Amino acid sequence: MTVNVDALIHSLGKSYSDLLDAELIPYKTPPTGFSGDPDISLDMAKEGVYLSFRRDGRILKEITLRIQNDKATHWEFPNELPFGLRKVMPMAWVHSTYGQPLRSVEPKVVMRREVGRADLYSVEGFSPLLYMQIRYDMADYVQKITFFPPSELRW
Repeated sequence: MTVNVDALIHSLGKSYSDLLDAELIPYKTPPTGFSGDPDISLDMAKEGVYLSFRRDGRILKEITLRIQNDKATHWEFPNELPFGLRKVMPMAWVHSTYGQPLRSVEPKVVMRREVGRADLYSVEGFSPLLYMQIRYDMADYVQKITFFPPSELRW
């Protein structure tokens, strides 16, 4: 089943029930989280989409697209990508297409686990302001893309 990623991005700040009513979520699994955590989430693994909500009001605050999935054999992101993004994107292509990032974090090793570079961009022509964080693998190919409003910036 495919998900309308562009419509989800334009729905940041809306409630879970609004997303269900608009039929943007293909099944009715409610978001969950640990007791006491201010955030809850819904991982739509088959669709490659991870949604993060504020527990209070179940308000959509962040959308992560899993472009690569090392756990699935022959994985290809199943949805149409917005803003000219592609299903295979080397870092050089991202930089030539979107320019230099606002901020960047170099690759590193954390507890013997390799973590690739991360770049932060603002999405042009989007009102209100929207950020796009691109996470790369160690070979400098896009692994995940997260969209969020400035209120969620934790850089």
